[in-house]
Amino acid sequence: MELPTQVKLQIHDIANVLLIHVAGRVDPITSKNFQDLLLPLLHGCTGETRKVLLDLSGVHYMNSTGLRVLMLALRQCQKQQGEIVLAALQPFLQDVFKITRFDTLFQVFATVQEALGHLSPTAASAYDAAA
Repeated sequence: MELPTQVKLQIHDIANVLLIHVAGRVDPITSKNFQDLLLPLLHGCTGETRKVLLDLSGVHYMNSTGLRVLMLALRQCQKQQGEIVLAALQPFLQDVFKITRFDTLFQVFATVQEALGHLSPTAASAYDAAA
């Protein structure tokens, strides 16, 4: 069995929220690709203008190299006075977040809808209408 060498991102602009669906395995082989794809997307993550939601429902594995990329993303958004939240973590990733205490660094929501409701009622309505 061949392991994937890339992480895939699907990007959706919904009102003032950039919804990024992350899919794949984030490990030492793929984390550089993940970082190179994700961080440039966060340049507009500023205040109320643009908020970021990472949908991690498609992430099947993540180790410390992936957590490092998430930490870089958080720092970048905070530096720009922006907001980034996470949603739909697989059970194994929920465990990793608890063990590493990343659940105290990030706001984590059970579903994309719940996260959108927190970030922007306008985005949540638009997402519901599109679904």
